[in-house]
Amino acid sequence: MWITNVRFIKGRSKMKKLKKQWNKVTVLLLTFGIVFGLFGVMPVQAQDGTASGSTIFDVKIVHTNDIHARVEEDDYNQVIGMDRLSGIAQTFTEGADGSLMLDSGDTFHGQPIATLVKGESVAKLMKACGYDAMTTGNHDWSYDKDRLKELGGIANVKILSGNIKNTDGTSLFDTDALVKEITKNGKTLKIGVFGVSDPEMKNKTTPSNVEGLDFQDAVAYAKREAATLKAEGCDVVIALSHTLDPKNVAAQVDGVDLWLCGHEHIELSESVTTPDGSKTYVSESGHYLNSVGLIDLTCIMDEDGSVHVDYEKTSVDYEAAQNYPKDASVTDVLDTIKAENETALNRVIGTSPVELDGVWEHIRIGQTNLGNVITDAYLLATGADIAFENAGGIRASIAAGTVTYGDVINVSPYGNYVVTKKLTGAQIKEMLESSLTIQKNCIVANDSGEWDAWPNDSGSYLQVGGIVVRFDPAQPAGARVLSVQKDGQELDDTKEYTVAVNNYLAGSDSYPQLADAAEVGEYSCCEELLIQFFEQGSDAVTASAAKQNMIQTTKETVEPEQPSVPVTPSVPEQPSKEQPEAAKTEVKKEQASGTKTSVKSPKTADSNELFCWMILLLLSGGAGSICLVQGNRR
Repeated sequence: MWITNVRFIKGRSKMKKLKKQWNKVTVLLLTFGIVFGLFGVMPVQAQDGTASGSTIFDVKIVHTNDIHARVEEDDYNQVIGMDRLSGIAQTFTEGADGSLMLDSGDTFHGQPIATLVKGESVAKLMKACGYDAMTTGNHDWSYDKDRLKELGGIANVKILSGNIKNTDGTSLFDTDALVKEITKNGKTLKIGVFGVSDPEMKNKTTPSNVEGLDFQDAVAYAKREAATLKAEGCDVVIALSHTLDPKNVAAQVDGVDLWLCGHEHIELSESVTTPDGSKTYVSESGHYLNSVGLIDLTCIMDEDGSVHVDYEKTSVDYEAAQNYPKDASVTDVLDTIKAENETALNRVIGTSPVELDGVWEHIRIGQTNLGNVITDAYLLATGADIAFENAGGIRASIAAGTVTYGDVINVSPYGNYVVTKKLTGAQIKEMLESSLTIQKNCIVANDSGEWDAWPNDSGSYLQVGGIVVRFDPAQPAGARVLSVQKDGQELDDTKEYTVAVNNYLAGSDSYPQLADAAEVGEYSCCEELLIQFFEQGSDAVTASAAKQNMIQTTKETVEPEQPSVPVTPSVPEQPSKEQPEAAKTEVKKEQASGTKTSVKSPKTADSNELFCWMILLLLSGGAGSICLVQGNRR
């Protein structure tokens, strides 16, 4: 029995040892099973981190929008300039597998350097910079549709606005899309680019400029064109748009990887979800060439030909742009253009039998004949009922005799454009009351002989056209306007009238009636409309100059005058530095210099997440093995 028990004990001890050894083997087998199981389902990784057989295409895109002919570097207004823009583009795209330089409209028009030659200067600079394609903004139509097509040819750029059709249904422009192929490692990446312009843009230019054209629905066209490009084998689809609500448009269209937008004058870099649940990326790059959008498209093509796209944008502002070189060849083109424009400035565009008064002090304390001519020019071009011009928008006089293009540019140098809005008769009278208060303060300042006494809002005094205003400056504020007549009839307080003003005045804090009213039309630059008026002949100029639109009179029963609005003796408005552009409400920059925004596509993110899970499982498996072994040792 003893012997038997001993043997039994020894046998049990051996069994325990065998069991421990077997547990160790089991743990090891389990660990290796997990490891090799995971690697068995994972594709073999290449040295660059992508699956074996996949190819990474590095595509660089330079994007601008709403340049409005701001082609020269300008430190005061923070304009980068097109020669430095070209230097930025060359630096950014160097070494890339492929690149594109794209613009989203409102490019050819907006400054004297462009209007002197109907946009040709900007077109030449675009060619020098190497732009590939653009879509149309509303101001690009300012020279009419035929000239716009000519400018596209001069710029050697494809104008893509396929939703704009002729009356026979054909596209106005030669092509609806740009297709670019990039070959690497025996594989070809195909990129398709198309453009759309909001149908509302037709109402934001002079009707004759777009006569006979059909601006079709932007969303419907974008859906069709994106599907067409995909069907033609495009791996990546990019849309250029000039629309009122770019994110809303993008969110309604499947099949577009990237939207490059214009018109809103904002910095934008966001993703939106499309109807099929995919993500599309929406970008806009400010305005006036105050910033440039630099976009990295990382396109990963798998063995089966599917392509995953990652998007990363850097917004380069004026300060950051100083770290980039200027392109000397583009500078040479710019210098040549400026020299040629000097000849154009001497071109005679009409005559004036009388001197037209634009003296700084005169136009801020009362009506002048030049104010009459300018407002009549706006009325002629727009067909509006009433026109206003802020005194600060008039920068020079015009001598009697021949009138040159340069004379007009000196009067209106800012490149502002004319818009129309609807206001009631009561609102117009409110504006006139505000203007008369400004006038009274300006007169006090002028009589004092002290420059510092001029109020900051002196430039907001209104020159008027289309109406006859009788006023009594001796009356209290709010009661100085005695009568406002249009064609001999008193304005109806409740009736709406069409009012033409420059775009700066349209947003002025001095006149919330204007600022709060919606635009109903957009027209050409102020200087262009003034030139058109002089081209009517000297009789038209003479008749306009002789008008009495503001008539000072005395109220029959004079009420005791109330204290007027006090003069504000703050920093005076200097003639050399009054810049409407600087006074506009600045769009808040969402991205500082050098800031990057990166949005990963869901498909690309999945592979990275799977790799992380593999590492976690390996670690957890190893930890579990240790725990089992330690447990058996106990």
